[in-house]
Amino acid sequence: MTRARQLVIALIGLCVLGTGPLLAQSRSQAPCDQVSMEIFPRTGHFKGFKGLDVQSNGLYLSCGVSFSLSDDLDVVAGVSAMSFVNSFDVQSYSAGASVEVQYRPGIIENTGFYAGVDIGMIYGYKGYFPPSRMFGALTPAGDLKGGVLYDIPNTRATVFAGVRFVPPVGVTGIVAPGIGMTYSF
Repeated sequence: MTRARQLVIALIGLCVLGTGPLLAQSRSQAPCDQVSMEIFPRTGHFKGFKGLDVQSNGLYLSCGVSFSLSDDLDVVAGVSAMSFVNSFDVQSYSAGASVEVQYRPGIIENTGFYAGVDIGMIYGYKGYFPPSRMFGALTPAGDLKGGVLYDIPNTRATVFAGVRFVPPVGVTGIVAPGIGMTYSF
């Protein structure tokens, strides 16, 4: 079995393991009970940080299933896709899985915090990364994310602002602030 095929099987397994139990216990029978969209127009690198110097025009979409652990704690798991211009000025695309914890402590009405991780495969780095990091035209990647959220009263919408963070492990590391909205069905 080739390395690329092993990675694809591992990613599918992670998606199933990450979302399967939550889908079984979710509040909805739909494939997802919430959809999110986030934009991150600029990004910056840690190595030689010069501010948010990359015009990334990033767009992130996700379809997730929410599972309530308590009155103020939810876990959301699902699938996601992203489009952005990478540091080499090449249009790039990714798809993968997303897991997020949302905490609404009730200190300030309708507000809370989120933290999570996205993992998947990115298209758009062929020729820029060493062949050992590539699986054909794809490279595996992941990011950490976190921020604040606000549930708009009397709606099913939540707005959020936060930051995405790619740790500087084998790469220069990236920070990408973003804003977005989630709609729950």
